[in-house]
Amino acid sequence: MRRELSVPFEVRGHRGLVNIRVLANDDPWASGHQLVAADLDAEAYRNFPICTATLRYHGQGLNAVMGWVQLVTRSFDGDVSVDVLPFAAEASPLYAYGFLPAFFDAPANPDHPDGVWRADTFLVVVPDVIRSRVLEPIAAFTWGYRLHGGYADPLDPARRPADWTDHRAVLSASYPDWIFR
Repeated sequence: MRRELSVPFEVRGHRGLVNIRVLANDDPWASGHQLVAADLDAEAYRNFPICTATLRYHGQGLNAVMGWVQLVTRSFDGDVSVDVLPFAAEASPLYAYGFLPAFFDAPANPDHPDGVWRADTFLVVVPDVIRSRVLEPIAAFTWGYRLHGGYADPLDPARRPADWTDHRAVLSASYPDWIFR
């Protein structure tokens, strides 16, 4: 199973393309899950999605400095949260930031109840690159998985508007020192 999607964007006077691929994890050892799950039960982690998004962009230098913000919605408990790396959770809503940043995520939650785990993933820019805490979305997609009886069925990635109106309250409450345009 391989699901792919391309999402065009334009920022700072240049066009670009986000190339997204979601595939079922057929080898949790090869994908490195043992690095975050000490007693990895590979069978329990099998078939959860692996999502990668890479950028093609015609801008150069500082024009190509961007980031990723991801929000996760879980149907089984109604929770919506900003998905960040644990060591950076208090500092920033950014999942990744840098020069033509790639996005990677491989959620595996075999202990969750049945339901849908959906991620809304935004390519963002800081308008002045490094001087402010202002984020603007420029492209977005959604992806995730449906869990049923411990079996994960990855969801097809889909375009979504580069607009986080429906997530602004969660973002602002979680990161009050940031502005989400």
